[in-house]
Amino acid sequence: MNKLSWFSAAVVLVWGLFPLSGLSSQPSAEVQMSSNPVPVAPTPAGPPQADFDADPGAPFTQAALQKWSGAPYKGADAALPIPLKQVANAAVTKGFTAQQTAFLEQNGFAVLASGDLQFSDIREQVSDHYGQPYYLTSDAALHALHLNFDELLKALEREQLRPAMSGLVQAVLDEVESYQADAQGTSLETDAQLASAYLAVALQLFDPQTATDVALQSKVEAQVAQIKQAAGREQSKLIPNFEDDYGAYKPTGHYAGDPDLEAYFRGMTWLGRTHFRLTDPSNPSFKPSRVPLIITLALRRAQVDGKPAAQTWSRIHEALSFIIGPSDDLGPPEYAALMDAVYGENISHLSLLDDVRWKKFLERADELPAPKINSTFAVSTKEMGGERGWRMLGQRFTLDAYIIQNLLFDKVGSMDKRRLTPSGLDVMAALGSQPALQALDEAGETDYLNYTQQMTRMQQAVDAQSETEWLNNFYNGWLYAFDAQLSVKDERFPPAMRTDAWGYRDLNTALGSWAELKRDTTLYTKMPEPAAGGGPPTSGPAPAYVEPNPPVFYRLAYISHALRDGLIARGLSLDPMLVDPSESWGQFGGALSFQQLIDGMEDLSQHFQKLGDIAARELQGTPPTRDEWGLIQSCMGEVECTTLTAQRYGMDHELPPMPIVSAVSGSGDNEVLEAATGQLNRIYVIVPLEGKMQIAQGGVYSYYEFRQPRSARLTDEAWRQRLQSNPPALPAWTKNFLLPGGKPADMLAFRVGDVYSITEAGKDLNLRQSPSTSAKVLRKLDQYEYVEIIGGPQSANGYTWWQVQVGIFGGKEETGWMVEDQTWYERAYGQ
Repeated sequence: MNKLSWFSAAVVLVWGLFPLSGLSSQPSAEVQMSSNPVPVAPTPAGPPQADFDADPGAPFTQAALQKWSGAPYKGADAALPIPLKQVANAAVTKGFTAQQTAFLEQNGFAVLASGDLQFSDIREQVSDHYGQPYYLTSDAALHALHLNFDELLKALEREQLRPAMSGLVQAVLDEVESYQADAQGTSLETDAQLASAYLAVALQLFDPQTATDVALQSKVEAQVAQIKQAAGREQSKLIPNFEDDYGAYKPTGHYAGDPDLEAYFRGMTWLGRTHFRLTDPSNPSFKPSRVPLIITLALRRAQVDGKPAAQTWSRIHEALSFIIGPSDDLGPPEYAALMDAVYGENISHLSLLDDVRWKKFLERADELPAPKINSTFAVSTKEMGGERGWRMLGQRFTLDAYIIQNLLFDKVGSMDKRRLTPSGLDVMAALGSQPALQALDEAGETDYLNYTQQMTRMQQAVDAQSETEWLNNFYNGWLYAFDAQLSVKDERFPPAMRTDAWGYRDLNTALGSWAELKRDTTLYTKMPEPAAGGGPPTSGPAPAYVEPNPPVFYRLAYISHALRDGLIARGLSLDPMLVDPSESWGQFGGALSFQQLIDGMEDLSQHFQKLGDIAARELQGTPPTRDEWGLIQSCMGEVECTTLTAQRYGMDHELPPMPIVSAVSGSGDNEVLEAATGQLNRIYVIVPLEGKMQIAQGGVYSYYEFRQPRSARLTDEAWRQRLQSNPPALPAWTKNFLLPGGKPADMLAFRVGDVYSITEAGKDLNLRQSPSTSAKVLRKLDQYEYVEIIGGPQSANGYTWWQVQVGIFGGKEETGWMVEDQTWYERAYGQ
């Protein structure tokens, strides 16, 4: 047996003594994965029980992802260009520039910088108010996933993870404190004191009200102050020979502004980033610390609620591995295995006094796997074996971070021309986006030494991913949806989606959602660093169309369902019978609970699945039915649905603002790369609906990326302020689908079956016996009176006429004809 396979087995045997509460007695899958060398394909595969997989008996198995047959497209819009004279509702382009009009005709779609605030605002304005066709984009679906996942994660952290981590750290600290008397006057004394101080810092961060041992107070306070100052790259006030980016401790995303979540953010960042290395090739006088051995031992011996603290650690670790991905750093399981091999299985804290065995432990350090992502200030990524070390709860390996790491110096570039700043385009090009690669080439990024070779290697690694590997955690599954979004569109798709312009629009969608993914998971993912650095009548739903890309919706359905089932299987949910409905947002009493959000993931999954089915039928030439129009335009997910319901009842609830920001990579010594979204843009797509060609409108992301000082990472609120006062330029490649100028034009779409009320401008409108200005006037219509269109249109006397029924909301029912006008009517719609 080679040393790596031996070590993998040892980790499973030793740390597997502490199975997770309520789960199978199988060892943590992440423990097994983290002990194996990572192959060229950058996401290690775990055993079947660890995969991000739904119950084989459930309706959402991996087979459901293959539901779409992929036959040639059969829609009516089978050729480009499409002259506007062939489009029934061409009037909605009234605000277009001549260039935008020509682009729409040539490409079958156009995007305007409209500055819409929410997807639901576009849906309400376009469809509800004006009755125009609505286009449900994949952007809207991806954003719905972000909203619900972000709220779910926030509730999980607040309700379960923060209390669990505080209790865990306190228990381990108490255990380490019990070692101090025996350590005094020995070679272990300094390390034992440092272990206590390290844990005391964590406890102070998780719970600032916790009292600190007087003997440790000055050291702990100095380190906590450094963390809260968040000044950027500095030497640690507590840990010898450890330099960190303290800007990373500034709470951003959903943590900013919430004292409890800010405390959790800082505590987890400390445990995830503080690195006790075994070696330092650049420092001949470096002396490794036994702190990791002390804390690992204490984890196995301490008790939390009468159970081994290791069990609590494993449960948290397993949940994060399932949601985000495997840890990229060594931690307690790996050290426990090697400790038992060197010190014996009956190890105690007195065993750690043995300097001979400590030397042997260090000699065998090369048996431990090295990290694959550099999150420190290493001199060379080629020497990352020297970065072997211990983190109590290390940050996570993700495929996109691995891609970025391999496209930075010293893998790419030379000493005189180092590539220090990556781009989200790197990730999307590796996922197969040709427009992303073209944009990188135009920006001169492919000119760096070895860039093309490294990109080819990353593309090959992505191509080698099996579907099981794509679906072995929620984060990876989200990236898998991008894989479908970015795929080259062939004859199976509408002509508009085969254009080069649509390829850039797909790129924009994936990057916008990627910014949201990075922001939601910023605490846990490793950030790569370059080396050396019932009322009145209403209208029915307007026509609606789903972006015809079934695999995106099916993959979102799968990961939403699997996330819900996986968290339940890991004991991270409550019995619904135990949930107090008075505490729900359904009663408008406050934030959604974790239980509500986890249950809501199943509804969201079902919604995505139905949208995928509709999209697949569209590709076969079957537009959505009237019954499906309502589904397409309905709210998506617990967050949006509950918020909009609350608003209809007059409650002061708002959806989270669209613009978000996240630091995604280091950029030299003093900067980070920020990826962000702004307000929405409006997309206009010519689609076959109601037996004719119509323009359907929906929303798409706006995407930004820019450099920011490490000490001035932006919160969402700060980014929104910058967008108002001094926004950065959009990426140059957006010119390929987003043309300047123009503005949305709101036009009523008169349609049989719609209900309108008479406006002040339309007061005293004539209701005539027939469609003619010479026909008998039956009566005059009053302001606020409701009319239902039952026939038409007909043209006469230079007007368009519609047959209507009046008196439908009280009064005498009567039928007549009225003239169409944009100012005389207001569409009635459900609230």
